Amino acid sequence: MAWLLPTRPQRALQIRRATTNDIAQIARVYVDSWRETYADLLPRSYLDGLSYATFEQHWRRTFMTRGWAFVAEVQSGIVGLASGGRSRQPDLAAGELYVLYVLRAHQRQGIGRALFDACHYELARRGHGSMLVWVMAANPARGFYEHVGGELTSENELEIAGAKVREVAYVWPE
Repeated sequence: MAWLLPTRPQRALQIRRATTNDIAQIARVYVDSWRETYADLLPRSYLDGLSYATFEQHWRRTFMTRGWAFVAEVQSGIVGLASGGRSRQPDLAAGELYVLYVLRAHQRQGIGRALFDACHYELARRGHGSMLVWVMAANPARGFYEHVGGELTSENELEIAGAKVREVAYVWPE
């Protein structure tokens, strides 16, 4: 399954299923997105300590255990990713969007929406008609989930590198 979307003139975007050949680029997008998105929310030392090699191992394990992801690719390479699976909180929804990141330079071009739609479709195809996502309440991109119809349903507090962080859950019912 792949989609081609026009973005800027002479710049095609492809949303496609990720493969193990993409792992290094996926890890780069994941780490760089965390550093861009959470710079004002998490300790700098924590973000600086994130390693491409560690996340390459994480994604290799994900694919080895039948996990899946979609990537957004432009001519320069992978600029976004999304992944999901069975919900970790089935009382809220059957499926869960675990990850959705787009590098800042490529945001506001429809890439996040295309990745979101690909995951939502994949979850439904796998029998998970409802979907949820947890997002840091102070995440500057949180409004995206409201824009695509998510219903705010829950909140939680967690600790990341000594920082207390409030997160909220958005749900898309069946």
